[in-house]
Amino acid sequence: MVAEAELTLRDAEFSGMVGVARADITPPIEIFARSWGSSKHDIASGVHRPLLASCALFAPAAGGRPLALVALDLSWWGSKQDELDIRSAILEGTGLADHELMLHPSHTHSAPRTALEFVDRPGGHLIPAYRASIKKACIELVAEARAAMSPATLTWRAGHCGLAFNRDLASPIDGQVLCGINPAKRADDTLLVGRVTDSSGKHRCVFINFACHPISLGGGNTQISPDYIGAMRETVETAFGAEQCIFLHGASGDQAPRRSFESDVRIADQNGREVGYAALSVLASMFPPQVALAFSGVQESGTPLAIWGERKMTPSSALRARRVSLKLPIAELPSREELKRAIAEAKESYMVERLTRRLLARESVGDGPEGEFFFLIWQLGDSFVVGTPAELHTRFQLELRRRFPENSIAVLNIVNGYASYLPPREDYAVGAYPVRVALYAAGSMEKVLEATDRTIREMRGAVEQPH
Repeated sequence: MVAEAELTLRDAEFSGMVGVARADITPPIEIFARSWGSSKHDIASGVHRPLLASCALFAPAAGGRPLALVALDLSWWGSKQDELDIRSAILEGTGLADHELMLHPSHTHSAPRTALEFVDRPGGHLIPAYRASIKKACIELVAEARAAMSPATLTWRAGHCGLAFNRDLASPIDGQVLCGINPAKRADDTLLVGRVTDSSGKHRCVFINFACHPISLGGGNTQISPDYIGAMRETVETAFGAEQCIFLHGASGDQAPRRSFESDVRIADQNGREVGYAALSVLASMFPPQVALAFSGVQESGTPLAIWGERKMTPSSALRARRVSLKLPIAELPSREELKRAIAEAKESYMVERLTRRLLARESVGDGPEGEFFFLIWQLGDSFVVGTPAELHTRFQLELRRRFPENSIAVLNIVNGYASYLPPREDYAVGAYPVRVALYAAGSMEKVLEATDRTIREMRGAVEQPH
């Protein structure tokens, strides 16, 4: 919410054409579903809640090419080709340009693997057919969302949720930095909520942008699950009456839920309800679409009272998209040959999983001193959506929001690829898990931050033109 010079409180809004659609992408239970090195199972025992795919399309009111956000209840891309093959099929099947599509997995750690590198694992023979079903579902969703497009207003407001904790904990036993909640370090509790309302007053969609790893469930859980996102969606949709709720996984590289790595799916539901109820609180505080609160005068009473009232506002219809390209220095990484030898010599399943992830990530950046890093920035009226392939830390989104307080900014991790973690420079001296697996060297996050800053300023100053 922004306080303007003329004493007006208003939310960041976008007015244009919006369409939404959803599909079930729950895989067959027999598929390879091992995501944790600590797991003792390869095949799931059942389905906790269905995995869903959602599509939201945004276009100018006067017509024109849309921007498509496709959010999937999937974990992360195992290799460069894993993601690129699916995204390329969606682009070809929909006619979208590369900068017009954000393909965004929720990062639940209880979804099956999609990379063809796992086809030789138990249940891996089902991966090719599952990939084909994901492509088909996404292409159909874009078509359905196009057909459902109607005039609507997207309104954003920020609130708070206490579920997330910093997850870099110095071990009380030996001091090593563990991946687990650290109660002593403050977390980013920002909960950014978007509401899409059509011209009839119907709530078409709710977006929830929250920086918290979907790792309520750990290696002991044997069920396919969207993690806390499933109960979060159910809570919001049931109480608020929106057609659907879409989760946007924020810059959570250093944040995890209060209850993490659990085996009981009821913990995931508890975590999800906490986020859902927090989102409902934000939704309850919002003004009607295209309405602001404005100072209207003084009322004399026991003391002079400032009177505020509703004022009709015309939302911004700006719709722009930019694809940003940078060269980032590659971190000191083992060679592909070294990693292959280490995998062959590994005795423990958790080490095989750890090294396999490392190898697939290593192959995605090549062997040179620098790597290409692409990401997208969309402007939707007064708001910006920043989608990068990395797992960014909260420092990134906190700094962006500090620099642009008049705009709502949603940062999305793991968009259009997977580039592992991108920690702040100071974290490289600590050596926590995100630094140990980072593909890019210290200072890379700061380069992405400055490029994002420059691009947002250019987009805010641009004249109205098609994206």
